[in-house]
Amino acid sequence: MASGFTEQLMARARLLRETGGFSILSVLIAIVLMGVGVAAVSSTTVYLLSLRTEAAQRSAATALAVAYMEDVKTRPAQSVVSKAMEKVDEIGTLNASGDYTRNLVVSPGPIVNSKIVQVEVTYPTGLGRRGKIELVTIIYSGL
Repeated sequence: MASGFTEQLMARARLLRETGGFSILSVLIAIVLMGVGVAAVSSTTVYLLSLRTEAAQRSAATALAVAYMEDVKTRPAQSVVSKAMEKVDEIGTLNASGDYTRNLVVSPGPIVNSKIVQVEVTYPTGLGRRGKIELVTIIYSGL
């Protein structure tokens, strides 16, 4: 009788093996591979979000530089002089705790009565680094 019972168990075990079930090892390997895939996707998402933030800050810095340059170009050429670096917020208002800095550098131009005007705006890019936007133009005070 015992041998009949053992034969039944062996037959059942053979049947289970032949039906193609998953072993614990194959399930663990699948979980590890899924974890690696999820980690890769999440790190890529974080990187893309940081790029998007930096692009927005670069765009704001460019707008600040253009607006400041336009303001400088409306002044009489004789009154345009270099100005020390100053902190501003994202709309260009002077603010000691602003994230952006702007600087105006004026040097003699290539011809008489001209000046080279350079506007520099720095902006935060993340991880303690700063980016820089630089615009240069020449102004001339005619007769």
